[in-house]
Amino acid sequence: MGIFYRRYLDSAKLKGFDSYRYACVDTSPIAVYISHPFWNWFVQFYPLWLAPNVLTFVGFAFVMGCYFLVSYLDPFLDANSVSSLEDQWLPNWIWLLCSVCTFLGHLLDGTDGKQARRTGASGPTGELFDHGLDSWSTVPFTLTIFSIFGRGEFSVSPVRLLGILISVQMVFIATHWEKYNTGILYLSWGYDASQYGLVIFYLLTYFIGHRWFQFYVNNYFFVICVLSLIVSIYNIMHCYFTSKSGKQSSLYEALLPLLPPILLFTTSLYWALYSPTSIIDKAPRIFFWSMGVVFSNIAVHLIINQMSNTRVEPFNGLLFLYVLIAVSAVQGYFGEYELLILQYLALLLTAGHIHYGICVVQQLCSHFKIYAFSLDYLKHKRRDGPKVYELPSGFQNHVLQTV
Repeated sequence: MGIFYRRYLDSAKLKGFDSYRYACVDTSPIAVYISHPFWNWFVQFYPLWLAPNVLTFVGFAFVMGCYFLVSYLDPFLDANSVSSLEDQWLPNWIWLLCSVCTFLGHLLDGTDGKQARRTGASGPTGELFDHGLDSWSTVPFTLTIFSIFGRGEFSVSPVRLLGILISVQMVFIATHWEKYNTGILYLSWGYDASQYGLVIFYLLTYFIGHRWFQFYVNNYFFVICVLSLIVSIYNIMHCYFTSKSGKQSSLYEALLPLLPPILLFTTSLYWALYSPTSIIDKAPRIFFWSMGVVFSNIAVHLIINQMSNTRVEPFNGLLFLYVLIAVSAVQGYFGEYELLILQYLALLLTAGHIHYGICVVQQLCSHFKIYAFSLDYLKHKRRDGPKVYELPSGFQNHVLQTV
């Protein structure tokens, strides 16, 4: 069978995917008046043989590739600190590259779904692939920009940066928690704004230099994230108490998807604050990466559950391993080897998450008789009559499909 043919999805989940229909509401003015018109025009330049998942993966590769390059040049987030010597600052061209990569990542992420509908390749596998990679991108989108400021007087400590990352991830998970309860994906207004904001900010840094941004970083991140969370809670309450269309049978079932991310966030803060060797200061990139991999795995599990209309599992193997290592580290069981253990943990978590993702995509492709990165299967599908994934009635007038 091979290493990537493990069947993670049971029959109930596969059956749920068979009846899944995508519904998404995107009312952001930036998306409606800027992003979608531009994407609708740009998608026409793609060849019809180009698979949507290729666009998704290439966009993800732009974002991750840029992040790895910045991490290599600035492993401790301190290259641009006030106390750093000028010859140690990050090269200015890196910010132009970050701007281009962020723009291209957003462009490809926004047009993959349009390419899917244009080619007749829309389906749940592509949506899962797209949103699964998006969940992993929360780490580079949040961390890369802080290399502009460095660590010091005009930036934030690694612990505060962890808090910012958690707030961003909470918005992402809340969006899919919302869909788990309502059946509709309400896209946050902050997503397009943050992507264009990053592009502009990197571009400004390239032209005027990072020293122009030596000012105090305030709590705007937290304010925006709290507002997004409030909107998600409002939509869920409206669904249950007004329209009576909530999907879960009890309050416990409705709140269950929040248990894994909350456990991850509290464990990460506990480890960062009480590590005997101050591990988050010693290896911030590895710490954030490990936590981000587990978050992405949790998010993918939730996305699968809400797409297949199945119950959320409160724990998974990667989360259990992360919590076990974090608690053991704080208790001092690893001593001076805490950093080495974190490095091995990062590798193990990454390998486990990649294995899970590849196996799930392989299983869905086998189930639907499609290919992940090729549209050749459509030649056979058209003979038998392809499945058409449509929006439920009532949403056509105000729903913008973006996956």
